[in-house]
Amino acid sequence: FFLFCIFANDMSEGETQDNYNPGEKIDMKTLQEMDAEDESLRKYKEALLGKMDDLVSPSDDPRKVVIQSMVIIFEDRPGGNLEFKLGSAEELAAFKKASIVFKEGCHYKIQVNFRVQHEIVSGLKYLNQVYRKGIRAVKEEEMLGSFGPQKDNHQVVFPKQGWDQAPKGALARGTYTAKSKFTDDDKQLHMSYEYSFQIKKDWS
Repeated sequence: FFLFCIFANDMSEGETQDNYNPGEKIDMKTLQEMDAEDESLRKYKEALLGKMDDLVSPSDDPRKVVIQSMVIIFEDRPGGNLEFKLGSAEELAAFKKASIVFKEGCHYKIQVNFRVQHEIVSGLKYLNQVYRKGIRAVKEEEMLGSFGPQKDNHQVVFPKQGWDQAPKGALARGTYTAKSKFTDDDKQLHMSYEYSFQIKKDWS
């Protein structure tokens, strides 16, 4: 989600960085039954994926990844952090209209809270493109990792160390529009949304 990190080697839509093949998928039932007599392997799979009996896969919700919320964590914003719910169409619509202000030069991180259900998701990625006056200024990609289904939420914060910094100066101030999406190694689109933000001299 590094909002202001410009890639040195830009890629156009549809391009990939390599020819990675994620291989054959194994469903959760098969994975559970594999090497069932091996106690050490069973414990290892449980450590990675949680208890198989606790898996939550609602039949009325086919989504594999449910992005529930995003938090912009600021180092010194007077009003604290900004959290946006993203779990429903109504919440996404509200996020698109939200007023988001970055004080120039401020330090921030991004936290994504999500749930995985039905099956393992391999290579979950966050892709973000930022536009200013209709011209793409930034393209970024963040690898979130691979996750198994479980009843508890997953949480990812990036950057993992240190802070990102918003640009500063008169040329950086203004209104930006962003288009974001979450995909995986199978090139499945799990969620996409748009939002806008402003860079100002102060927080208000």
